[in-house]
Amino acid sequence: MRNTVLFILAVITFAACKKEITSNIDQDKIFTHFKLAYDANTDQTLATATFRFSNLIGTRLKLSDPSTVTIDGESIEWNNEEGYYEKTYTGLKPTAVFDWVDLDGKVFSDTVQIRDIDYPNPLPTLSHDSAIAFFSWAGAAPLEMNERVRLEIDGVGETDTRVFATDTLGDTDITIDSLKLSQVDSGSVNLMLKKFYSTEPFDGTSAGGLLEGSYRPVDQATVLN
Repeated sequence: MRNTVLFILAVITFAACKKEITSNIDQDKIFTHFKLAYDANTDQTLATATFRFSNLIGTRLKLSDPSTVTIDGESIEWNNEEGYYEKTYTGLKPTAVFDWVDLDGKVFSDTVQIRDIDYPNPLPTLSHDSAIAFFSWAGAAPLEMNERVRLEIDGVGETDTRVFATDTLGDTDITIDSLKLSQVDSGSVNLMLKKFYSTEPFDGTSAGGLLEGSYRPVDQATVLN
């Protein structure tokens, strides 16, 4: 299950931009991607509902009347440029129920959940001299099933941003290897931490889908020696 979710997340950026309408599609071939993303930097939660043909890299679909999608019973707007339905909430919205009614009148209902994370206090000082280092998040709560944590380190150089991550069950930190860290320039660096909780739909079509919640605390700055 975890490998399947990671594969889906890895290929999302290569998804086709072409759009179609669902009246031309077998409703059981529609792949659903329901997402909640909280960013503490803006104190907003972005909810999105994306429909695709067959899988996550399939053609994006716009629902044909009378098919509808709602979040907690409220309608959400179509974003033609992005090819998905979206709604922005002020503050953290930790859970949301996405309801989709297809053209056959079948109702699909799934709940997306956000799980929070924060930086350790004090922040660690990173060093190129360390053969290996470990970055622990606040509380060092072990990762549970379907969770993963991502740390982006952005240095002063234009192209020295590097990403470190873990999805191993029970992990309490991220391994920062010296080879990748050596590609980041010394000096002040910005940290972007994010936690994901991703599962397959409980109520979905034969094509499947993805439920994804993410939490990004306020970005932090530290020193890389």
